[in-house]
Amino acid sequence: MRSSFIKIASLVAIGTIAILFLLFFQNYTRSFFEQKSRFYQEINELRQQELTLNYEILKTSFFLYEDYDKITSVQQKLRTISDRLPLILPASEYPRIANIVTAYRNNLAQKLDLIERFKTLNASIKNSTIYLATLLQRIPSNIPVTQKKFIIKIISDIFLIKNSLDPDFLRAITLYMQKLKKSIVAKENFFKVFEAHINIFVNNFPTYKQTLIQILDAKTLEHLETIEELFKEKNDKELQKLSYIFIALILFYILAIALIIFLIIKIDRENRLLKSLQKELEIKALTDDLTKLYNRKAFKRDVRKIKKPFFAIVNINGFKHYNDFYGTATGDHILRQVAKELKIAVPKHYNAKFYRIGGDDFGILIEEEFPIDEKAFAQNIFDHFNQKKIVFKSVELYVSVSIGMSRKRPLLETTDMTLKYVKKHKLSYFVYSDSLGLFKQIKENIKKSKILKNAIDNHQILPYYQPIIETKTAKIVKYEALARLKREEGYYESIYPYLEIAKELRLYEDITKSIIQKSFEEASKQKKAVSINISMKDIENPKMLKFFGKMFNQYPDIARLITFEILESETLKDYEAVKNFINIIRAQGCKVAIDDFGSGYSNFAHIFNLNIDYIKIDGSLIKSIDKDESAKQIIAAIVFLAKKAKIETIAEFVHSREIFLSVKELGIDYAQGYYIAEPSPTL
Repeated sequence: MRSSFIKIASLVAIGTIAILFLLFFQNYTRSFFEQKSRFYQEINELRQQELTLNYEILKTSFFLYEDYDKITSVQQKLRTISDRLPLILPASEYPRIANIVTAYRNNLAQKLDLIERFKTLNASIKNSTIYLATLLQRIPSNIPVTQKKFIIKIISDIFLIKNSLDPDFLRAITLYMQKLKKSIVAKENFFKVFEAHINIFVNNFPTYKQTLIQILDAKTLEHLETIEELFKEKNDKELQKLSYIFIALILFYILAIALIIFLIIKIDRENRLLKSLQKELEIKALTDDLTKLYNRKAFKRDVRKIKKPFFAIVNINGFKHYNDFYGTATGDHILRQVAKELKIAVPKHYNAKFYRIGGDDFGILIEEEFPIDEKAFAQNIFDHFNQKKIVFKSVELYVSVSIGMSRKRPLLETTDMTLKYVKKHKLSYFVYSDSLGLFKQIKENIKKSKILKNAIDNHQILPYYQPIIETKTAKIVKYEALARLKREEGYYESIYPYLEIAKELRLYEDITKSIIQKSFEEASKQKKAVSINISMKDIENPKMLKFFGKMFNQYPDIARLITFEILESETLKDYEAVKNFINIIRAQGCKVAIDDFGSGYSNFAHIFNLNIDYIKIDGSLIKSIDKDESAKQIIAAIVFLAKKAKIETIAEFVHSREIFLSVKELGIDYAQGYYIAEPSPTL
């Protein structure tokens, strides 16, 4: 008995030692490989960011319109990662590497300082280079041909030296400038501006070149290689230690029974952990991470248990603008705060459950044991948010909400439809009623989607062309391509009623491409100018720019015949995107018009800062010009400003002789409408 006890005790002792040894080995190896993995991850990220930084520096030095956003982002990443290196490689453990890390960080700091200097120099040189390019079109006519050639030669050398860094061009520029000074009167304003920008370039270029070379020749990448080699050397020694430990572990194979016991205990522990984790995951699966409210999945679970449901969706008005203007951090704070305030705004006696249904939509689900006064319910929420200021850092704002309510199942669908009704009709709240005909509207949308899909599949969406005439001569100068959809009954109708459906079904891009391709083909064949409508959705779609490139390659001489009309009410969403699009399209040789100008939030400052050719005055103003004096005054103001900006004007919706005469009297350059001609399938 005693012997058995001793054997069991010995077995337990050996098993305990084996378990402890195994735990030590496990922790040691995990720590070792985690540190190794983290190091290689950080060192590779540093190397990648260094290469990216060098590439972006070179790119901004070569291309005139490249900004520094990417460089700044990479600089910040490099600073952040390099700050972590001493933590990953503490001097106490890696004394040899610590010195190299310090040298690398110092070298990197010098490089980043040089980049700041490079940005300033590059910006100055770029501005002068761009301005010099524009001067080519403004050379005074009284300057002799020889001097004009000198000027052109100097500007071309500016672009050559910018990309080649060859100092011979700099000497050539100086020589030509000396010749010009002898032959051109110093007081000539053009030459003063020209000479000032040449001096900016010449004076800054040597320092610019030297700074660029210093940046690219920085020894930071070499330091990283050294750090990696030293780290590998030390880790090879650590791996040798691990191999010895592993051999020691093998010697404990006779303790299999003890290890099996250990594994059983471990498995049992893991099972308990898994059950706990499963419970946590179940809770997490029903909870919104950001607001900690229940999510849509939880709503679907809960709504099945309620006999007399009352459901409301609360939407934050204009949330996208907060998100875009103040940033996502502020947007997230607003969502969290609204979630918290909703719980306060809804009286406790309702025993309501709160959900984040999606985006900026919040759900409130109540078992309606007693009748709920919808108006009072909504007013409580409105009053609360009217008085509650949301503060985040330096931002202080009051949010407003819209509310859709329903008792009709399916609750989510009927409430969502009601909320859309509220938004569409600019209401504060509304309660679902079958009399609204919202389900009928959905059926209508389904019908439209089938018609649209069928038309796309059978290539039955094509452009109709409406003439645009010059008001002074009544001659046709171009045509506007208007999308038409062929119905199964054989007639064609405007695509306009189907556009929202197209966007929902992600078919909008297919429609735009079809109209553009057919318009290009017709314009190329007939050699006639065509205007094509383009939306903000198209401008923001990178695939569309590639498609334009394909079309211009397919029809090399088409650009001079094409005008792109951009919907004015949409341009204000992203002015920079529109500006970039216009610059790209005009570089191809196309013209640009702003469509529906004056329809709502016309921004004269933005519009006249864009490089456009035409303004199409909105038809809502034109069609009442002969009767509405205020519309006439608005149009007169638009025409006046357009002429000042040397932008031509086009009147659309000219439906009668009286309208046409009024348009002509106001000095509008071009006109189109049913009085002039109806759209037709060919030019």
